[in-house]
Amino acid sequence: MVTRLQQVVKGAALNFRRTPAEISAAAARLTAREKQVHDKVAAQTQPTFANTIAPLARLENASGGEAALISFLQNVSTDKQVRDASSEAEKALALSRMTSQMRSDVYGSVKKVLDDTQGLKELAPEDRALAESMARQYRRSGLGLSADQRAKLEHTRKRLIELGIEFSRNTNEADGVELFTRAELAGLPDSYFCERATETVDGVEKFVVTTKYPDLVPVMQMAKSEATRRRMLLAEETRCPENIRLLQEAVALRLDAARQLGYKTHAEFVLEENMAKTPNSVLEFEKDLRRRLDVLADSEITEIEQLKQADKKAANETYMGLYNWDFRYYSNLVKERKHKVNEERVKQYFSVEPVTRGILDIYQDILKLRFDKVENPPVWHPDVTMYEVWEADNSAFLGHIYLDLFPRQGKYGHACVNPIQNGSENSDGSRVYPVAAILANFPKPTSTTPALLTHDD
Repeated sequence: MVTRLQQVVKGAALNFRRTPAEISAAAARLTAREKQVHDKVAAQTQPTFANTIAPLARLENASGGEAALISFLQNVSTDKQVRDASSEAEKALALSRMTSQMRSDVYGSVKKVLDDTQGLKELAPEDRALAESMARQYRRSGLGLSADQRAKLEHTRKRLIELGIEFSRNTNEADGVELFTRAELAGLPDSYFCERATETVDGVEKFVVTTKYPDLVPVMQMAKSEATRRRMLLAEETRCPENIRLLQEAVALRLDAARQLGYKTHAEFVLEENMAKTPNSVLEFEKDLRRRLDVLADSEITEIEQLKQADKKAANETYMGLYNWDFRYYSNLVKERKHKVNEERVKQYFSVEPVTRGILDIYQDILKLRFDKVENPPVWHPDVTMYEVWEADNSAFLGHIYLDLFPRQGKYGHACVNPIQNGSENSDGSRVYPVAAILANFPKPTSTTPALLTHDD
């Protein structure tokens, strides 16, 4: 018999298997719901926390998970049409949020709640903090400006949304690719070539090396050829050249938007809500940090520079300097020669599955939790694993986590945690459970070798 709790757990699982049409329809529903709630708030004749602040907060809770999910798919789906639909949905949702956040009629209702000093005093501390935070966000969105100024700011921010989404899409879709002979990759272990794709160029077999981390990092750490390391670094740092123009435009627009709101710089605008508060605090912190670390850095640079100088002398080549493509390689040599640590040998003891289980066990002990792996999970790719999170004593179900650890075409290229759904309570008292996904790009297992992790991994 299926218990009530088991039904709740099953019902908390999200549906990641969306078609492009379903993604577009979901975005349309979310934007329509957002407008409906904001219209109702704007129409309040006697705004209170209950009829103004609470509905806006509940809207965020009710819609946030679905909005994050359909936007998330652009980072993980194997279907380009789904990724494109997800990007377009994210743009539509972001534009809708921006428009709602700049509505003067809604802000008018929120401000009346804030102006009611007696009503504020009667609120619980959390509710009062929520109301004050909401009003501050409206002001930061330009609601203290004139109508003409708001229109200009809205145009600027709309363009920034478009630029950000286009930039991310380009980065996810484009991988640099270089072809090397085995000789050009001297220094790489045999495992690096296992099941690696090859191409024949002018009768010569060459290995395909991409800028995804499992391809790139070993080359930068172990390839003896400086020319090979240089080619790979340039392939990584010059991919997506179309993003240069986007970034330049975005930097200029961010500065313009900040100045429209009365800030000197974009950094000043962003840091206002952070612990540092001001750009000067950040710069002073960095200055102090650099002062403390420069002595160690200078010593380490001298050490690896001496290694490169010795290599050039042994090869009867002229030493031309230490470059960015040298640091990983010679730092790895220092580790091997000075500290007797060989990453290739060490990682033989750390395959992905036992390491993942071990890390989860540590968190189970520290946080008094239990992670139960879900068999045949409803996920977006066969590589993905899904876990239920429980209190250790089995007293409460807490949410889901997903692990998507291996690279593939079109997937987000770095490591991150995506909070897909925040935990919250519905107006009827039922619980919305939190969901998060961990994305990484560790080396995939082959037919002969499990997925192995370096210490950095």
